[in-house]
Amino acid sequence: MPRPTRLLPLLATALLAACSHPSPPAPAASAQADAQPASPQATELRDTIQKPINRAKGVEDIVAKGNANHNAQGEAAAESASDASPASPP
Repeated sequence: MPRPTRLLPLLATALLAACSHPSPPAPAASAQADAQPASPQATELRDTIQKPINRAKGVEDIVAKGNANHNAQGEAAAESASDASPASPP
């Protein structure tokens, strides 16, 4: 059976290796990707993906306006109901 004192340096080395951080990627790789023009197929794919997203953004404005109108109608109905209720006698 190995002595615990002999395992201590090995254990310390393993712990230090587990705590090391990987180096960040080189910035040249991302700059190179930005410099290359998109292929027609990639552009077509991007447009295909963006089309439903843009349509949903347009619908979002319509839904927000409809929600505002609905809230305004609800508030108007609540005010007219409170105005129409008879005052209770003292």
